[in-house]
Amino acid sequence: MKHWSVKDGALTGTTDGSLKMNRFLTWKHSTVRNFDLRVKVKVTAGGNSGIQYRGTSRPDIGLDIVTGYQCDVVANTSKYNGMLYEEKGRRILSHTGEKVIVDTDGKPWIVGEMPVKEFAAGEWHDYRVLVEGNHHQHWIDGHMTADLIDFDEKGRALEGVLAVQVHVGLAMKIQYKDFRIKHLADDLPLLKPSDHPIPAGALGVRPQGRLPKDWKPPVFGKK
Repeated sequence: MKHWSVKDGALTGTTDGSLKMNRFLTWKHSTVRNFDLRVKVKVTAGGNSGIQYRGTSRPDIGLDIVTGYQCDVVANTSKYNGMLYEEKGRRILSHTGEKVIVDTDGKPWIVGEMPVKEFAAGEWHDYRVLVEGNHHQHWIDGHMTADLIDFDEKGRALEGVLAVQVHVGLAMKIQYKDFRIKHLADDLPLLKPSDHPIPAGALGVRPQGRLPKDWKPPVFGKK
Protein backbone atom coordinates (compact mmCIF):
# COMPACT_ATOMS: atom_id res chain seq x y z
CA MET A 1 0.00 0.00 0.00
CA LYS A 2 3.00 2.30 0.45
CA HIS A 3 3.74 2.27 -3.26
CA TRP A 4 0.50 1.16 -4.95
CA SER A 5 -3.01 2.56 -5.17
CA VAL A 6 -5.87 2.97 -7.66
CA LYS A 7 -6.23 6.44 -9.17
CA ASP A 8 -8.38 7.48 -12.11
CA GLY A 9 -9.30 3.85 -12.72
CA ALA A 10 -5.68 2.73 -13.07
CA LEU A 11 -3.22 0.78 -10.93
CA THR A 12 -0.81 3.50 -9.87
CA GLY A 13 2.70 2.99 -8.52
CA THR A 14 4.68 5.87 -7.07
CA THR A 15 8.14 6.33 -5.56
CA ASP A 16 9.84 9.37 -4.05
CA GLY A 17 13.33 8.41 -5.14
CA SER A 18 14.30 6.71 -1.87
CA LEU A 19 13.66 3.08 -2.85
CA LYS A 20 16.50 0.70 -2.03
CA MET A 21 15.03 -2.30 -3.89
CA ASN A 22 12.54 -2.73 -6.72
CA ARG A 23 9.03 -3.48 -5.44
CA PHE A 24 6.22 -5.42 -7.11
CA LEU A 25 2.46 -5.84 -7.11
CA THR A 26 1.55 -9.45 -7.96
CA TRP A 27 -1.63 -10.85 -9.49
CA LYS A 28 -2.72 -13.62 -7.11
CA HIS A 29 -5.64 -15.05 -9.14
CA SER A 30 -3.53 -17.28 -11.40
CA THR A 31 -0.08 -18.08 -12.65
CA VAL A 32 0.67 -17.53 -16.34
CA ARG A 33 2.21 -19.98 -18.81
CA ASN A 34 1.34 -19.34 -22.46
CA PHE A 35 -0.63 -16.13 -22.93
CA ASP A 36 -1.38 -12.98 -24.89
CA LEU A 37 -1.41 -9.92 -22.59
CA ARG A 38 -2.48 -6.41 -23.55
CA VAL A 39 -2.43 -3.44 -21.18
CA LYS A 40 -2.36 0.34 -21.35
CA VAL A 41 0.64 1.95 -19.66
CA LYS A 42 1.61 5.51 -18.77
CA VAL A 43 4.86 6.51 -17.04
CA THR A 44 6.32 9.87 -16.07
CA ALA A 45 9.54 11.19 -17.62
CA GLY A 46 12.55 9.38 -16.18
CA GLY A 47 10.34 6.60 -14.82
CA ASN A 48 11.28 2.92 -14.87
CA SER A 49 8.88 0.01 -14.47
CA GLY A 50 8.12 -3.35 -16.01
CA ILE A 51 5.58 -6.07 -16.66
CA GLN A 52 6.87 -9.16 -14.87
CA TYR A 53 5.72 -12.54 -16.20
CA ARG A 54 6.39 -16.22 -15.56
CA GLY A 55 7.98 -14.82 -12.41
CA THR A 56 8.88 -16.29 -9.05
CA SER A 57 7.80 -14.68 -5.77
CA ARG A 58 10.77 -14.29 -3.42
CA PRO A 59 9.58 -13.71 0.16
CA ASP A 60 13.07 -14.73 1.30
CA ILE A 61 14.29 -11.42 -0.17
CA GLY A 62 11.18 -9.34 0.52
CA LEU A 63 7.45 -9.90 0.86
CA ASP A 64 6.70 -8.26 -2.49
CA ILE A 65 9.79 -9.19 -4.52
CA VAL A 66 9.43 -11.06 -7.84
CA THR A 67 12.16 -12.38 -10.14
CA GLY A 68 11.90 -13.51 -13.75
CA TYR A 69 11.08 -12.29 -17.25
CA GLN A 70 10.14 -8.65 -17.69
CA CYS A 71 8.89 -6.41 -20.46
CA ASP A 72 10.58 -3.14 -19.51
CA VAL A 73 8.72 0.16 -19.35
CA VAL A 74 11.39 2.88 -19.46
CA ALA A 75 10.52 6.46 -20.34
CA ASN A 76 13.01 8.48 -22.39
CA THR A 77 15.34 5.51 -23.07
CA SER A 78 14.26 3.89 -26.32
CA LYS A 79 16.88 1.11 -26.24
CA TYR A 80 15.33 -0.23 -23.02
CA ASN A 81 11.62 0.52 -23.50
CA GLY A 82 9.93 -2.77 -24.38
CA MET A 83 13.10 -4.87 -24.08
CA LEU A 84 13.28 -8.31 -22.46
CA TYR A 85 15.02 -8.34 -19.07
CA GLU A 86 15.28 -11.06 -16.44
CA GLU A 87 15.04 -9.65 -12.91
CA LYS A 88 17.71 -11.07 -10.57
CA GLY A 89 18.58 -13.66 -13.20
CA ARG A 90 20.27 -13.49 -16.58
CA ARG A 91 19.49 -9.75 -16.70
CA ILE A 92 19.42 -8.17 -20.20
CA LEU A 93 18.40 -10.87 -22.67
CA SER A 94 17.61 -8.49 -25.51
CA HIS A 95 17.72 -4.74 -25.93
CA THR A 96 14.85 -3.09 -27.75
CA GLY A 97 15.04 -3.76 -31.47
CA GLU A 98 17.05 -6.97 -31.17
CA LYS A 99 15.84 -10.35 -32.36
CA VAL A 100 17.63 -12.80 -30.08
CA ILE A 101 18.23 -16.49 -29.55
CA VAL A 102 19.41 -17.58 -26.12
CA ASP A 103 21.56 -20.68 -26.60
CA THR A 104 21.51 -23.83 -24.46
CA ASP A 105 24.26 -22.36 -22.25
CA GLY A 106 22.24 -19.23 -21.51
CA LYS A 107 24.15 -16.86 -23.81
CA PRO A 108 21.99 -14.43 -25.87
CA TRP A 109 22.90 -13.84 -29.54
CA ILE A 110 21.52 -11.18 -31.87
CA VAL A 111 20.12 -12.85 -34.98
CA GLY A 112 18.15 -9.92 -36.40
CA GLU A 113 17.17 -6.32 -35.80
CA MET A 114 14.02 -4.21 -35.83
CA PRO A 115 13.59 -0.41 -35.94
CA VAL A 116 13.69 1.31 -32.57
CA LYS A 117 11.04 3.96 -31.95
CA GLU A 118 10.54 6.52 -29.22
CA PHE A 119 7.30 6.62 -27.24
CA ALA A 120 6.52 9.83 -25.37
CA ALA A 121 6.49 9.84 -21.57
CA GLY A 122 3.34 10.93 -19.78
CA GLU A 123 1.01 9.43 -22.41
CA TRP A 124 -0.94 6.17 -22.58
CA HIS A 125 0.62 3.44 -24.75
CA ASP A 126 -0.60 -0.04 -25.62
CA TYR A 127 1.81 -2.77 -24.50
CA ARG A 128 1.48 -6.36 -25.64
CA VAL A 129 3.33 -9.46 -24.44
CA LEU A 130 2.85 -12.73 -26.34
CA VAL A 131 4.50 -15.86 -24.92
CA GLU A 132 4.16 -19.22 -26.66
CA GLY A 133 6.35 -21.99 -25.26
CA ASN A 134 9.90 -20.63 -25.34
CA HIS A 135 9.09 -17.85 -27.83
CA HIS A 136 8.64 -14.35 -26.39
CA GLN A 137 7.45 -11.23 -28.24
CA HIS A 138 6.79 -7.67 -27.04
CA TRP A 139 5.06 -4.72 -28.76
CA ILE A 140 4.35 -1.07 -27.96
CA ASP A 141 1.51 0.57 -29.91
CA GLY A 142 1.65 -2.29 -32.41
CA HIS A 143 5.39 -1.90 -33.03
CA MET A 144 7.49 -4.97 -32.16
CA THR A 145 10.23 -4.23 -29.63
CA ALA A 146 11.49 -7.73 -28.73
CA ASP A 147 11.49 -11.20 -30.33
CA LEU A 148 13.35 -13.88 -28.40
CA ILE A 149 13.64 -17.66 -28.38
CA ASP A 150 14.96 -19.16 -25.13
CA PHE A 151 16.78 -22.49 -25.46
CA ASP A 152 18.33 -22.29 -21.96
CA GLU A 153 16.55 -25.14 -20.16
CA LYS A 154 18.26 -24.39 -16.83
CA GLY A 155 17.69 -20.65 -16.87
CA ARG A 156 14.27 -20.27 -18.45
CA ALA A 157 10.85 -20.51 -16.84
CA LEU A 158 7.73 -21.92 -18.49
CA GLU A 159 5.23 -20.75 -15.87
CA GLY A 160 5.04 -18.26 -13.03
CA VAL A 161 3.34 -15.19 -11.61
CA LEU A 162 2.34 -11.94 -13.29
CA ALA A 163 3.36 -8.69 -11.60
CA VAL A 164 4.13 -5.01 -12.18
CA GLN A 165 7.05 -3.03 -10.80
CA VAL A 166 8.19 0.25 -9.31
CA HIS A 167 11.94 0.74 -9.73
CA VAL A 168 14.73 2.25 -7.69
CA GLY A 169 15.99 5.59 -8.95
CA LEU A 170 14.22 8.86 -9.66
CA ALA A 171 10.85 9.77 -8.20
CA MET A 172 8.22 8.51 -10.61
CA LYS A 173 4.62 7.49 -11.28
CA ILE A 174 3.61 4.45 -13.33
CA GLN A 175 0.02 3.61 -14.26
CA TYR A 176 -1.52 0.45 -15.74
CA LYS A 177 -5.13 -0.02 -16.83
CA ASP A 178 -7.36 -2.20 -19.01
CA PHE A 179 -5.48 -5.46 -18.50
CA ARG A 180 -6.65 -8.12 -20.94
CA ILE A 181 -5.07 -11.56 -20.85
CA LYS A 182 -5.88 -14.53 -23.05
CA HIS A 183 -4.58 -17.80 -21.67
CA LEU A 184 -3.30 -20.08 -24.44
CA ALA A 185 -2.97 -23.86 -24.35
CA ASP A 186 -0.53 -25.14 -21.71
CA ASP A 187 0.98 -27.72 -24.04
CA LEU A 188 2.14 -25.51 -26.89
CA PRO A 189 5.28 -27.06 -28.43
CA LEU A 190 8.71 -25.67 -27.63
CA LEU A 191 10.84 -24.43 -30.49
CA LYS A 192 13.98 -26.54 -31.07
CA PRO A 193 17.58 -25.38 -31.60
CA SER A 194 17.88 -27.61 -34.66
CA ASP A 195 15.10 -25.63 -36.36
CA HIS A 196 16.49 -22.23 -35.35
CA PRO A 197 20.29 -22.29 -35.75
CA ILE A 198 22.31 -19.28 -34.67
CA PRO A 199 24.15 -17.94 -37.73
CA ALA A 200 27.93 -17.82 -37.66
CA GLY A 201 29.08 -14.29 -36.94
CA ALA A 202 26.09 -13.38 -34.76
CA LEU A 203 27.05 -10.88 -32.06
CA GLY A 204 26.40 -11.38 -28.38
CA VAL A 205 23.95 -9.09 -26.57
CA ARG A 206 25.75 -6.32 -24.69
CA PRO A 207 25.57 -7.19 -20.97
CA GLN A 208 24.34 -4.81 -18.30
CA GLY A 209 26.74 -2.57 -16.43
CA ARG A 210 29.91 -0.68 -17.20
CA LEU A 211 32.31 -2.41 -19.55
CA PRO A 212 35.95 -1.75 -20.42
CA LYS A 213 36.45 0.82 -23.18
CA ASP A 214 38.00 -1.85 -25.38
CA TRP A 215 35.10 -4.29 -24.87
CA LYS A 216 33.88 -5.97 -28.01
CA PRO A 217 30.83 -8.24 -28.29
CA PRO A 218 31.54 -11.97 -28.57
CA VAL A 219 31.06 -13.46 -32.03
CA PHE A 220 29.17 -16.73 -32.38
CA GLY A 221 31.41 -19.46 -33.74
CA LYS A 222 34.64 -17.76 -32.59
CA LYS A 223 36.56 -18.40 -29.36
